[in-house]
Amino acid sequence: MSLCSLVAQTKIATSSDTISFVKFSPDAKIILMGKERGFVVKFGKALVSIRADSEELLCPLSEYLKEHIVESKTFDAEIDLGLKKIFSPIPTHSRLVLRYFAVKIFYLRGTMYFTDFRSYLTLYPDGKRAIGFISPDTLEESGTHFFTHTFFTLALFEILRHHGVYFIHSAGLISPEGTCYLFPAEGGQGKSTLSLYLIRQGYQYLSDDVIFLEGDSKDLRVLGFRKLSHLSEELLPRFAELKALRNARNLDGKGKKIVDLDLVYPGKRVEQMSGKFIIIFPKRVSESASRLKALSALEGFHLLVSQSPFAFINPCLAHRHFQIIRDLLSRSRVWSMESSSDWIERPELLNELLSEASSVVQSQSFAEGRCDLERGTG
Repeated sequence: MSLCSLVAQTKIATSSDTISFVKFSPDAKIILMGKERGFVVKFGKALVSIRADSEELLCPLSEYLKEHIVESKTFDAEIDLGLKKIFSPIPTHSRLVLRYFAVKIFYLRGTMYFTDFRSYLTLYPDGKRAIGFISPDTLEESGTHFFTHTFFTLALFEILRHHGVYFIHSAGLISPEGTCYLFPAEGGQGKSTLSLYLIRQGYQYLSDDVIFLEGDSKDLRVLGFRKLSHLSEELLPRFAELKALRNARNLDGKGKKIVDLDLVYPGKRVEQMSGKFIIIFPKRVSESASRLKALSALEGFHLLVSQSPFAFINPCLAHRHFQIIRDLLSRSRVWSMESSSDWIERPELLNELLSEASSVVQSQSFAEGRCDLERGTG
């Protein structure tokens, strides 16, 4: 049963002065609170309450975040959303700090403003409260996927930074020998393709797209964003287990299919990893042979920051964000990878490249011991 169906069935039984938890998946709860309905999500140690006055907002958000929904009456931050057109609340002297596709982020004295100039979300300086007004025009013209995966996600990730959880655009996998690999890269550089080939060769995966950093130099943890994957339609014929998904839901005409990797590769996902890391920045090239190049920590720092675009936008959080990236690099060996099509035709070449990176690390006594991981329950 979908969450939207569940809400529709339970709204009559919910009064304005009661709070009830309704179970809609093995480890997820939704809270019904009178006219406002919502749920609490957990990323690392951070708990965020999300409430909305409309099922048009709540249903797609709950579906998108369902693997992170937990039962909790307490939380560290809250987001309140209303389906309503409003005039812009952004002060004219605010500073534009980030453009991300159709979303603009403005900053003024610690307050962040997120907008596509139809919808507006305001995040207050302490990072504990955000209020958003989502215009029906955003949903109709840009689609619910834009609302959930871009507009809302940008605000959520900024809230998480206030509570010590920092986003990086990266895949994360663990080899059968226990070596932790991170593959930070922008879209289109092959993170999902790499992940699929490695999962088929016995690797476990944290995420094929988004990871979070939490902790400090003594206890740094890498967490995954449990969400549906977006796989190129060109990938499906290459894998027998994916051919049945050719009729899967399309991603808004972008030539990608929406796929639940937990169903395709059950038991292969891990919740978090820690220890020593090998960081490889893949970049697609037209050359005939893929190759690795060792990078300095400084080069790695600049590349990691480029895959964590929030680092600069709020000066109150920038120091902590930069520090956790430095903490990650202090326990990592960093490479760039010119990624050709040769390993797609001969997957064993990919293993040879990763073995090369791992053996150099081990020969330098850089990564003593195995990667520590916590297995997923899916």
